[in-house]
Amino acid sequence: MKIAKDDVAAVRAILLHDWDPIGFRVPDDEYDSYLWPVLRMLQEGAPREAIEDYLRTTASDTIGCPVPEARLSLVVDKLLALGLAR
Repeated sequence: MKIAKDDVAAVRAILLHDWDPIGFRVPDDEYDSYLWPVLRMLQEGAPREAIEDYLRTTASDTIGCPVPEARLSLVVDKLLALGLAR
């Protein structure tokens, strides 16, 4: 599956500016290791709940900084609004 640079940039921006579990200015590539699974889920048309679960678990268990549910919901709204399902 081909991945457009604009799609990567859009997902990166949402993770960096909206999801941002660390909560303060981090390098632009800080969340890139989480970007690729999210991008793949979006392209494959994964259900909203799967994307939410991935981001919730990553923030709380991997990064150690849980994201409030309301913010998580808004992040997933933005990600789905990108319309990346192929």
